[in-house]
Amino acid sequence: MRTKPVEGVLRLDVVALEPRPAIYLAYDGLAGISQRPILRDLIEELERKGPEELKRFLAALREHRSGQVHVYFSDYVSYGIGGGDAAAEFFLGTFLLLHESARPPGKETPAVPEHLALFRPGGVERLALENPAS
Repeated sequence: MRTKPVEGVLRLDVVALEPRPAIYLAYDGLAGISQRPILRDLIEELERKGPEELKRFLAALREHRSGQVHVYFSDYVSYGIGGGDAAAEFFLGTFLLLHESARPPGKETPAVPEHLALFRPGGVERLALENPAS
């Protein structure tokens, strides 16, 4: 049985902004997906779609404080002996995405820099937001 190595993101769609932000993220393979920086891939793909798409998604995350990332992958499906194989899409998991920023009462600057945290098997992936005002 063969497993297709991950080379990058196949597709990203913003599924919803209300009542909770949700992202559909599909990778072009399975091998190595556990080492992928999913959060960075998500932000880069949103930036490719345009600055407005990223701003809308981040605004929804700031408002609701959390969202979901539905991760899928493409891998080979065998048709048996002599039947060859083709790629098909499979569900990997739904991961919690949190917007985190601790602002002490009466202070304008946060104690903790604004960042996103993606909770996935094997740990938490964090990514600082470079421009908190956007």
